[in-house]
Amino acid sequence: MNLDTFSKNDTQCLKGVAILFMVFAHLFNNVKLCGLSEPLLYIGDEPLVHWLIFGMNPVMFFIFLSGYGLYISYNKRKYDNFRRVLKLYIHYWITLAIFLPIAEIIRGGYCESFSLLLKNIIAWDNTYNHETWFLLPYVLLAISSPLIFKWADKLRPQITFIITLLLYIAVRWCNRFDEPLLKQIKALFWIDNYLTLLFPFVLGCLSAKYMKISKMRSLLPLDKLSFASLMVMTSSFVAIILLRYHYQSIFYPFYVSMFILAFVMVRRPKVLDSFLAEMGRRSSSIWLIHTWFCYYLFQDFIYSFRYPLLIYLVLLAISYCCAVIVDWINRKMDSLIF
Repeated sequence: MNLDTFSKNDTQCLKGVAILFMVFAHLFNNVKLCGLSEPLLYIGDEPLVHWLIFGMNPVMFFIFLSGYGLYISYNKRKYDNFRRVLKLYIHYWITLAIFLPIAEIIRGGYCESFSLLLKNIIAWDNTYNHETWFLLPYVLLAISSPLIFKWADKLRPQITFIITLLLYIAVRWCNRFDEPLLKQIKALFWIDNYLTLLFPFVLGCLSAKYMKISKMRSLLPLDKLSFASLMVMTSSFVAIILLRYHYQSIFYPFYVSMFILAFVMVRRPKVLDSFLAEMGRRSSSIWLIHTWFCYYLFQDFIYSFRYPLLIYLVLLAISYCCAVIVDWINRKMDSLIF
């Protein structure tokens, strides 16, 4: 066991946190969706659940962890990114094969053209399930990661950090003005997304390379370190919420990095760890499944439970049960192909 990097359990738990954030955020990420429920707590005239989603950026959590994990695999010379990408696509195709016929029967209009179907199959388009938008940028990052890591090893960390940070800021700034162009030219849209996610991906890589977990854990006695880390997580969560609408996107990668590094320092109850790790193991399937229920097919049913916490728990339970089935099919497919 390498004490200088995240353990496998840490990574699974963090994926669990990210998928819990994702499901919650997709339920209440705008006032209209909040209006489908009956929130009990408000800050001013805005539901608390809507405030909370600004502290949740699950995509950056997943991308940071991908940069972290892929760099470790690269450093050990134990990586096959094309195989990894193919397995992810197969996982995605399984969910499409299950939910697309159901959607066609219930809603209709999904399979209007072969070209649209093909674009969704390769993830060039995500009109069937918009929340899969970061599948293609992740694939591109994974395929190009050996080149990214090669340059990260050659350059000083400060240089790598500054270059990718400036690129991230430039892309986010340009995004304020070029949105119509991105809608017209799909290739530019994917380049924009790739460059946006490159910075948190590189932060994950740099954390794996330079942030020695054993040294961090030696800074304070375990109990004090755990309490301090919990305070960092809580305060950063509140701070990023308060920054909403004020260049918040610039700070998200730093918030996610801080949250993740603090999380692995916290002494967690075994029951909580087991739950988060299980959610992490099912995270890919839950990501690909949950919005079919809360947006596209059964929105009225999901929000019929009225209260935000109950709505959240129902969607999470349904998504988890479906994820178990999808994961079983995916394992069977993997055994046949690989």
